Amino acid sequence: MGGTLILTAAGTARSDQAVSTYASWSASPLPVDDAALAPVERDALARCGRGEAGLREVARALLARKLSGGSLPELDGIAREQRAAGEPHPWPRAWSARARSLEPAEARASTVALLDAWLGSGAVSLRRCGVASGVAPDGSQTLVVVTVEAFADLAPLPTRARTGQWLTLEAHLRAPATGASVVVLDAGGAPRTVSSWIEGNVVRARFATERPGELDLQVVADLASGPRPVVEATVFVDEEPTRGVEDSPAPGERDGAPDATPDDERLARMITAARSSVGLAPLARDSRLDRIALDHASRMASARELAHDAGDGDPLDRLHAAGFEPRNAGENVAHASSLPLAHRALWASPSHRLNLLGRGYDRMGIAVARDARGDFWVVETFASAL
Repeated sequence: MGGTLILTAAGTARSDQAVSTYASWSASPLPVDDAALAPVERDALARCGRGEAGLREVARALLARKLSGGSLPELDGIAREQRAAGEPHPWPRAWSARARSLEPAEARASTVALLDAWLGSGAVSLRRCGVASGVAPDGSQTLVVVTVEAFADLAPLPTRARTGQWLTLEAHLRAPATGASVVVLDAGGAPRTVSSWIEGNVVRARFATERPGELDLQVVADLASGPRPVVEATVFVDEEPTRGVEDSPAPGERDGAPDATPDDERLARMITAARSSVGLAPLARDSRLDRIALDHASRMASARELAHDAGDGDPLDRLHAAGFEPRNAGENVAHASSLPLAHRALWASPSHRLNLLGRGYDRMGIAVARDARGDFWVVETFASAL
């Protein structure tokens, strides 16, 4: 049925670069040594949640950008730093604070109060965090915090492989799930689901690499709120790792440039252009699916809750309730600061691209709702009628 996606922060571009320090393995959990932290970092971690060594490396990378005058990157930039650090959890969030000094107790308390407001009321038991602080050339101090919700952990998976090599993926679920799937996306190929199975709370898959290049892997678990990516990893086959270009647009992204066209039409143009880029025909807009999608997008925007089930049933429940009986169906949902960013991240996600390029669909419903902050809440419903 697809997955959900949340996006944060604006960033800047940079060129491809080889990463000599790219982690040898993707894995979690990897605890942080609290004794190595500065006082403000310990204070932040105490309020944020369990420390994760890979996220600390990500926070350090983002801190270097901030101290050199840059800004926090988009989701894809943060995710690239995660993959380079071997940190496998999707949906990162990043936050930073700057002050003349973060050393006095009063300054630390003030900073932590701002952090509390940003963290919100999420599930602390699932939250993992990375923190880093440093001094800028002008003497000011900056704190960076990166968080994820760890619905699963990943047993060590190599980040380098050879063509034809067999890989074993093992994810340990940390939340109840009724099922799971493993989707892979390799260079020049289409996303595909590989054979996987669940034993207790462990999801396993074993498959062979098919061609050189970057191979992206994603485990999607069927949680109470619907299908959701719970771990992701990148394997480089017969080549050295690169971080990639942070703002590389997805096919069709520029077709949705701001103009007077309604948001849903802009997003539909992006989807049509993306499908055309791989030789697929456009999907017909269906007004019934549009109405179902809009109701769900409005619910998510009002509650600021991203889920396939926002109290209105799962996607199939909503289709059936509206009298639509599909032969098959899928749904993508996303929350982003812009429509191009939402489309870019959906395209980059193996399970979401699987829906975007679904060959078993002949129609789609598209809806975009904006909340009071101006953020975009997107629903893409794909289906084929009986």
